[in-house]
Amino acid sequence: MWLGRKAVRGALLLVFIAVAAYIAVNSRNATPEETPVTPLPVVSVTTAQQYAGASTINLIGTVRAFTEAAITSEAAGRVTSVRVGLGDTVTAGTIIATLENASQQASVLQAQGTYEAALANAAQSTVSLETAKNNLAAANSNALSAYKGAYNTTNGVVLNNIDQFFRSPSGYYPSIRIGGEGNTQAIIASRVALQPALDDWRSKANTVNSTDSISQLLADAQNDINQVIQLLDLLTDSISNADDSDLLDGQTVRSYAPQLVAARSTLTTLTNSLQSSQTAISNSARSVTQAELATSGGVNSAADAQAKQALGSLRAAQAQLAKTIIRTPISGTVNSLNIRTGDFINSFIQVAQVANNNALEVVTYAGEKDRDVISIGDTVLIDNRINGIVTEVAPAVDAATGKTEVRIASESEDLQNGDSVKITKQVESSVVTDIIIPLSAVKFALTDGSVFVVENNLLVPRQVELGTIRGGSVEIISGLALDEEFVADARGLVESTEVEVIR
Repeated sequence: MWLGRKAVRGALLLVFIAVAAYIAVNSRNATPEETPVTPLPVVSVTTAQQYAGASTINLIGTVRAFTEAAITSEAAGRVTSVRVGLGDTVTAGTIIATLENASQQASVLQAQGTYEAALANAAQSTVSLETAKNNLAAANSNALSAYKGAYNTTNGVVLNNIDQFFRSPSGYYPSIRIGGEGNTQAIIASRVALQPALDDWRSKANTVNSTDSISQLLADAQNDINQVIQLLDLLTDSISNADDSDLLDGQTVRSYAPQLVAARSTLTTLTNSLQSSQTAISNSARSVTQAELATSGGVNSAADAQAKQALGSLRAAQAQLAKTIIRTPISGTVNSLNIRTGDFINSFIQVAQVANNNALEVVTYAGEKDRDVISIGDTVLIDNRINGIVTEVAPAVDAATGKTEVRIASESEDLQNGDSVKITKQVESSVVTDIIIPLSAVKFALTDGSVFVVENNLLVPRQVELGTIRGGSVEIISGLALDEEFVADARGLVESTEVEVIR
């Protein structure tokens, strides 16, 4: 038994040796395998001058409606009804919800009663004003008649009592018919000066009407009468100094004195009458003014003032009631609704939002450098697939953010109100002056950074001074020439790496 096992083990050992010898012989005769070759990294190089024609700015914007309103409560109270639902289309003025307002309605009713009572009182006071106006009209009419009559009387005194002492009394050179010492020239001068006043008075008396300033005409008439009285006084004085032998039309000159005295008395009475007419007009006008102060329809009417006060109270009560009725100021779709019937809400909280979702725009904010290359009418790309047009660029910089608001319109139906989107704009320049390179070409450090240039197919870092970052680009202040080639994408690359260059 033991010898049989030994023989089997020996046979197996011989077989193992033979197989090992066969493998060793075949290995020496086989062709040695080649070591695999690792391909060189491929980099793309460009220049700032080439890149300038293809630089872009990238901004983040928010989609919103052209017309949108956040509706807030103006009063605190319990919600008694909600009239719309989420997604409903509403028109401007539609009631969104109402608050408990029983006390406000009572205040409106009370204010309406006070206002109506004030109107009734104003209507009753109108009668006294009409009476005062009628009295003023009568005073004007009487004064007008007195003015015309005064001319006739005064002119009669001149013709019948004064002109008998003159030759050609209404001419340019009248002469006196009686003798006298010292006042002859004064009498002639007074008569010459009187004639234009009488002519003007006659003209006004024939054309005056109730709409003219009667008070001023009365004052002018009194001045004219005083001139006639002064002339009468001069003649009376001259007659009193005449001799008994002095005759006029066969009578002694002194015999004319009583006529002149009577004429003066008539004119004095006439002057007092005109003064009374003027006083009547003044008193009547004052009565009208006083009536207007207390009567509806006056310039500063007390009755109207009371009515206005009552109307103001009514408007205030209506305003308080209106605060309990929440309305939408614009037409659109209810995008949010934050209240339910039975809720108690405070003042100035947002209860709903209404917007015109069919007319959307994108709002973004551009920095100083980006603003310089954005103009109204420029074409931009929204989310790399939707075209948009710049419609508005704010004329000033927001003091809080230091940026400028830009609005972009688009007719795409893929935009949704409230979305955040990426905005891309190509910046083209026919004359390249600034050195602008892509951000991907920069290896950033604590201060500034570096770019890779290729020398003898090896990556060599070049320190650069960085300026303003503009979207996906950055300005190079120094360290790189405008026409000097650099690696366009330095991400993942290491200094001194051998590379293959493509242009």
